[in-house]
Amino acid sequence: MRTFYEAAFFDKLGRNIVRACDLERLELLGIDRSRGLPLFGDYRMVMFGMPSLARLQKDLIQSLGMEKASVILARFGYDSGLGIATAISELYDFDSPEEWLKSGAVLRTMAGLAKEEIQEVKIDTEQKTFHMTGRWMDSFESVNWLTQFKPYEAPVCVTLAALSSGFASAVLGSEVLVKETCCRAQGHEHCQFEGRPIAEWGITPDDLYQKFELQSLEAELSKLKTALCQAREDLRQQHVEISQLRILAHQSENDGDIVFRSPSMAKVLTLARKVAPTKSSVLIYGESGVGKEVLARFIHQHSTHADMPFMAINCAALPSNLLESELFGHVKGAFTGADSNKKGLFVEAGEGTLFLDEVGEISPELQAKLLRVLQEKEVRPVGGVEVIKIRARVVSATNQDLKTLILLNRFREDLYYRLSVFPLYINPLRERREDILILARYFLTKLNIGSKGFSPSAIRRMQSYQWPGNVRELSNWIEYAVILAGDEQIQPEHLPAVSSDNSEDILPTLMESALPSLEELEKRYIHLILQKTGNRRGDAAKKLGISTATLWRKLHLHQESKNSSLRD
Repeated sequence: MRTFYEAAFFDKLGRNIVRACDLERLELLGIDRSRGLPLFGDYRMVMFGMPSLARLQKDLIQSLGMEKASVILARFGYDSGLGIATAISELYDFDSPEEWLKSGAVLRTMAGLAKEEIQEVKIDTEQKTFHMTGRWMDSFESVNWLTQFKPYEAPVCVTLAALSSGFASAVLGSEVLVKETCCRAQGHEHCQFEGRPIAEWGITPDDLYQKFELQSLEAELSKLKTALCQAREDLRQQHVEISQLRILAHQSENDGDIVFRSPSMAKVLTLARKVAPTKSSVLIYGESGVGKEVLARFIHQHSTHADMPFMAINCAALPSNLLESELFGHVKGAFTGADSNKKGLFVEAGEGTLFLDEVGEISPELQAKLLRVLQEKEVRPVGGVEVIKIRARVVSATNQDLKTLILLNRFREDLYYRLSVFPLYINPLRERREDILILARYFLTKLNIGSKGFSPSAIRRMQSYQWPGNVRELSNWIEYAVILAGDEQIQPEHLPAVSSDNSEDILPTLMESALPSLEELEKRYIHLILQKTGNRRGDAAKKLGISTATLWRKLHLHQESKNSSLRD
């Protein structure tokens, strides 16, 4: 029967890809941010200097004698070895048991215990056979010994040998004893060690447990697993608390025109701040009116080139040939009306930001040209022969699902990956209702500083509305209400009448004929939702509670059914 560690190791098929040489110190160490304490995996770390350890070693030996001091140090080392092996196995899936074992040598070297080299290792976890040899160079115990005592007749690297024993025991799933065969403290150049199952050393498990006052290996491993789960849960809870504190901190920050209270918007701005100083392309997803251009300007303002131009263009507002001229420029005589040379927005932006709104509406022909511009970092004006180097950073936005457009061959996959190096998604206003009131008050203050605010019933009306037009629609509502209310408090009757459309009964629309079939009812409802969302399939899929791919498949089946009926 396999141990927990063998099962954890072997049952992760297709995932065992890490080798000991892949371990990196900075990736292994973390920080418990709530308390500022160092972590190894989910374990808290405690670091001591060599002089302190040397003093502890000396005090133990002088107080208890060499034999009892060795028992205490060995028990400490064995427990530490089990714990480290447990932690590293939780972090990584190793390529083999040998690589898991070798990771212990890497970790002990990283920790400064010794520069460890494993010279030979043979492991069979099924048969419980094990053999390992190696050496420790500059072992901390031998160095400490020689600074305080004379050369000794026996090996002194008790803690290091016990660390290796505990680690190897976890890997094999049964008790392993690593012995130091010769030591630098004896006068040798390096410390040599050898590891075998305890039976091959002529030791029984009971002898080992009694000598080091240990429980059985299975009990020790079970205890460590429980402790690790508890530590992980504590960390999870701390991360939740930290996230909440960050949200509160963001609420008091001044982010220009970005007003928010919701956790989702706080997360978006945190990511935007991280990507802003880089030159990476950003693709902003979100429904119409959520504030994609506002976020793009935020990224520009927090970039290293905030003093350079921010150029924006709506790709859906211009025909393809005119959009090409606006983006890349043109030379005099390139087409009718081109009576002078014109720089394109890529050039005008300099080292600033070029914002491409509604990028999903670009024609396939222009997509190919845009891809080349992004790849080569140069543009050729329409009708021109010379190329111009560009340095602008590109931020794009769309309210469509570009991956679905790729499946429909309406958007180039290679262009998508050029634009979407760092994607950001802004939730619709109906999914972050915490923001509605503070946004409404923000717009009200801008329009009428002396306003008496909103009545509770007006606030309830706004909070219950679905906001298909998102923040832009809310801004329009407030402007409309300010005109009607003047200096009076804004009441429900001052808000646009469309707010009452939320309770619209759509059943009569669906029941155009008596008792339609379930398939027909579904088809009618889907087309009704498409009408309500302006034929934006991504928005429609969200309202329907299905994926965009599922919606596309259903529409395709509806069309096939219609074509079949026509043929019949």
